[in-house]
Amino acid sequence: SGCGGGGGGGGEGGGGGGAARAAVCDVSSALSDEAGSCVIIVRDVTEKERLAQLEREATAAAVERQKDEEANRFSRHEVKNGVLAALSQLDSISNEMRRKVGLEAGATFHRSLASMRSGLTHTLETVLSQALARDVLHGNYLPRTAPCKIEQALGLAWQINERFPLTTHPSPLPVVDIDQRLLCLVHRNALSNACKYGRHGGVVATEVVLAGDQLTIRVVNEPGEQHESVRGLDPASVFAKGTRLHRVSSDEAIATARVSKGDGGWVMAKCAECMLGECSIAFREAETVFELRCPAPQRLEESFLDEADLSAGVTALAIDDCEFQLVCLEAVFASLGIPEESTTLIGTTDEEVKGAADTIVAAVEALPPDGRLLLIVDENLDLAFPSSETVSGSYAARTALNRMPPSEEARTLVLVRSANDSESDVALYNERTHGFLSKAPSEPDRRTVLRTWVTRFGCEAVTRKGAPARSAADSAQLDDEDEMRAAAAAELRRLVALIGAERASAPWCELWKWLHRLKGALGSSRALGCCGADELIRTIESLRSRGELEEAVWSLIERGSLAIAPSLVPGT
Repeated sequence: SGCGGGGGGGGEGGGGGGAARAAVCDVSSALSDEAGSCVIIVRDVTEKERLAQLEREATAAAVERQKDEEANRFSRHEVKNGVLAALSQLDSISNEMRRKVGLEAGATFHRSLASMRSGLTHTLETVLSQALARDVLHGNYLPRTAPCKIEQALGLAWQINERFPLTTHPSPLPVVDIDQRLLCLVHRNALSNACKYGRHGGVVATEVVLAGDQLTIRVVNEPGEQHESVRGLDPASVFAKGTRLHRVSSDEAIATARVSKGDGGWVMAKCAECMLGECSIAFREAETVFELRCPAPQRLEESFLDEADLSAGVTALAIDDCEFQLVCLEAVFASLGIPEESTTLIGTTDEEVKGAADTIVAAVEALPPDGRLLLIVDENLDLAFPSSETVSGSYAARTALNRMPPSEEARTLVLVRSANDSESDVALYNERTHGFLSKAPSEPDRRTVLRTWVTRFGCEAVTRKGAPARSAADSAQLDDEDEMRAAAAAELRRLVALIGAERASAPWCELWKWLHRLKGALGSSRALGCCGADELIRTIESLRSRGELEEAVWSLIERGSLAIAPSLVPGT
């Protein structure tokens, strides 16, 4: 048999008076010598051809768009570099004027330079925002959260003054993690729309509220000329693509200046989605309120810790079986500004250790309605000899927390303090309570406690005192530190003498309790600035699984501990 093929052909279709439609066909044929027949197949490939044509056009448009984007990117890059260069020159001129003329003599000139700098910065932000908006609309933008001071960011995006007031709650706002460029783009568009469609020359106020990790920004403007006509419309339609709620003015100049394509609200909604938030608008009788809501986790500035304390509304409870460690915890509470009358220290008797859970529950129940409890509990609470029982502080704390309703636990911060800081130990403490406090800290306990407190309750849960005063309080703190050093030295000597006397006769479980307490005292001495404790702590920790205290090892621990004790007390 033989076969042959045919190409495409043109045809026409339609009927009943309909317009003719061009068709594209594919023809193939097959000849059979035996049957004496020919089979011809005609296929309509019009849609396939049209799809191919559309693909070619789409590819060509994509190539053109890519070329345009590359050209625009180059132009923006050059504009950005030019603005940055101008800003650098502006700073150089300003510095030179300060050096030669002085700040007061050239006050007018410096104000002009500041105004120029503000304008150039605004131009730079506009250029960057254009690229940002394009990426957001095409779904190519990934939010880049970073620490942001909202007042500064919004002030940079728009000149804050009497006509554009900015109020915040709390004030000042803490640093938060958010995409500053997206935030400023939405705020700038909201202010621009308020100026366009609100009362001419009217006040446009910005309100910023941070509640927990939720940020709310409201832009409020006075009613404009067409306010009544939009009050009956669906506010959600503002954020649809191509929506223009305001009529075009008969004055062509006004129409050009005041009417957009209607995509502003749509762009703002897209930006809000990128921030995992949402936009809304309300046309009230006396005002228009635009609102942006989005997550904004607080980012703690370390300098903030130096200005904060827990002097208001905080009750402190410490549970430890060692009197020296209770002295250390009393000093920690004092450094946090907690009044002495709001501080309780327990744990030196078996009754207090066994009743720890009941004491914790009672302390929470006794809190005032707006009060909070700070609890620091030692992990290994040893009962007095001859008992070899050890009560787990983290377990006792978890038992107490389980007995409370969630609303009561929400007012409590429980930290486990221990010299055992292995990964598995810390994981257990964090599972049972709210955090861990090492007896051999790498930073002052005050900072660790405050950081954990702010993380749990927020920045508004501390008292901000400003820069700490340098006066009699400092002298008192120095006196307290001297007392702690003397107590640490005495505790080291006492424990060394006790272990040395009982080493030959006491059972291993009892020796390990005292060795563990010595490890904690060495950790506390390290926090007081003494060197040499780390190696001794590691040596004691290595004995945990041995079950015996060898002569050579004890000799090393004894000599090292007694060498550290004199260095704790100045002048000895």
